[in-house]
Amino acid sequence: MERLIEFANRAGRQLRGMVHLPEEAQNPAPGVVLFHGFTGDRMESHWLFVKCSRALAKAGLASLRFDFFGSGESEGELRDATLETEIADAEDAAGFFRSQDSVDSERIGLLGLSLGGAVAALTAERVGARALVLWSAVAHWPQLVAIAQALTQPFGDDGTREYAGHEISPRFLEAAARLDPLAAVASFREPTLVIHPERDEHLPLDHPRAYVRASAAAVKDLVVVPGADHTFSSIGWEREVISRTVDWFRSNL
Repeated sequence: MERLIEFANRAGRQLRGMVHLPEEAQNPAPGVVLFHGFTGDRMESHWLFVKCSRALAKAGLASLRFDFFGSGESEGELRDATLETEIADAEDAAGFFRSQDSVDSERIGLLGLSLGGAVAALTAERVGARALVLWSAVAHWPQLVAIAQALTQPFGDDGTREYAGHEISPRFLEAAARLDPLAAVASFREPTLVIHPERDEHLPLDHPRAYVRASAAAVKDLVVVPGADHTFSSIGWEREVISRTVDWFRSNL
């Protein structure tokens, strides 16, 4: 059961996404909110989020995958988005999802990919998540800023930069100095799983290791997928990541 949805964020802009509901499960069902990466969308590379949501549904869990403000089919332009607007959208999405009659409001988990992983880490405690999974998640902001500078090109006189056909505001990462995902997981005590590719072309293994060291969770684990790239772009890699993720949420929600 898949349903297109839209909801207003706190700024009154419409965010669009998809809710997946299990056909046979307890009602209401536990659920997971998925946060996509930088310049990504609710489907993600090689439809990774679609496959994950469908696997969650088969396991009896609901899920919401949505486009942040300025991404995908949600309102706004990416050049107007910032890290802080994404965090606010994440909180609003969790609130919207929790309000659905078919979702158990006390059993919500978060899943984030890449920059979306950092957003999930920063959001988990604030929204009362019961479990957290991070895929290829950025932990060290100075490296993120350096990567952003290396991957983008100047575009215009106002500091705007271009990345893969997207206009990126210089304000996007301004909040980096004020936000610390490692400090956030240090206060989050619910079960936390960190999955990282062995050969991530952007984020070396010190990122997932830092999350595990910082995590206050009594139940936590780190899985490094041998040979995998940043978005787990092979059938074998994605199947392993999705299987481990579904098992984690099924066991901990």
